[in-house]
Amino acid sequence: MWLPKNCIFLLLAAASVSSLWAQSAPAKDKDDVEFPVPVGMPVNGIKIPHYDSAGKLLMLFEAETAQKTDERRITMKNLKLESLDDDGKKLFINMPESFFDLDSRLLTGNKTASIRREDFTITGDAIEFNTSSRFGTMRGNILMTIQLDNNPQ
Repeated sequence: MWLPKNCIFLLLAAASVSSLWAQSAPAKDKDDVEFPVPVGMPVNGIKIPHYDSAGKLLMLFEAETAQKTDERRITMKNLKLESLDDDGKKLFINMPESFFDLDSRLLTGNKTASIRREDFTITGDAIEFNTSSRFGTMRGNILMTIQLDNNPQ
C-alpha cells in the first residue's frame, strides 16, 4: 500500500502519542467507579453500575439528578444505591441529597437517609458510607426497625 510521506509521519506520530498516553495513564483500580457526568452539567435519570474484576455487580447508583462540581466531587438528588452485603443480601440506601467523592469513595448526605435490607430498616439524619469498604455511619436521630423471622426452625 502506498501512502504519501506526510501521511506516514502522521500515522507514526499518532501511534507514538497514543502509546505514551496509555503508558502514562494511571491504571484503573478495581474499586474505581466511573461517572460519565461532565463537570458543571446536570444529568437527569442516571443509572451507574459498578462491577468487580470478575464482572459481578457490586453496586448500582440510580439518581434523579447528578452533577460533577469538579473532577472528584459529584452531587446527586434522590439517590438510590443498591449494594450487596457480605452475606449476599441486598442493601438499599436512599438519600434525598448526597455527595460522592471519587477519590475517597465516600458517599455522604445531611438529610434524612434510609438503609433497608430484608430484615431491617435504619433511618437517620445524616449518613456517611464508604463504597469501597461498604462501611457506613449514621448520625442524628436514628430509628432502627428489625423484622423478626416468624418461622423459627
